[in-house]
Amino acid sequence: MSPLTRTDERQLEQAERQCQLIVPPLNFAMIAPGIYRSGFPNPKSQPFLLQLGLRTILYVYDGDCQPYHQEFIHSNNINYKHFRVAANKEPFEEMDHSLVAQILAEVLDTRNHPLLIHCNRGIRRVGCLVGCIRKLQGWAMTAIFDEYQRFSGTKIRISDQEFIEVFRHPVSIDPQFQPAWLSDQQT
Repeated sequence: MSPLTRTDERQLEQAERQCQLIVPPLNFAMIAPGIYRSGFPNPKSQPFLLQLGLRTILYVYDGDCQPYHQEFIHSNNINYKHFRVAANKEPFEEMDHSLVAQILAEVLDTRNHPLLIHCNRGIRRVGCLVGCIRKLQGWAMTAIFDEYQRFSGTKIRISDQEFIEVFRHPVSIDPQFQPAWLSDQQT
């Protein structure tokens, strides 16, 4: 067998790059056109995120962002906002309704799209925010809870479902920049 030529080596390297796996972040899904959800992205999910052409990343968690994620955001000119959101916990801790309304206003502003909203695992905080978006879309509560449960698996928290059910804080959205699918709904 003859040794590889430089052309062969380049073709082999190109084939290896093309075969590289594209790995989405944990609990990744599209919420609506231009709006995505997930758990905290790891370095392996960065090529996947680049394919989305993200304009904005919202991090909703009370902890700090990992340096590798901050570097990825900065080097790709992605707008980044960190909202320190505490989780719902029985019996007396609840997400701040006005802060959730502020986050929803960011999510629903098309100037921020395409947008990724993520927390640590993409289950509880993001699940509550998605549930509130579904309420704005006019979904039935049973459908909202079904979607929440699909992402939470065995980590269902009644306090999260209660939060979604009672959330009624007004969300200020400029009608000029709200998604078309929301135009018939009341915010």
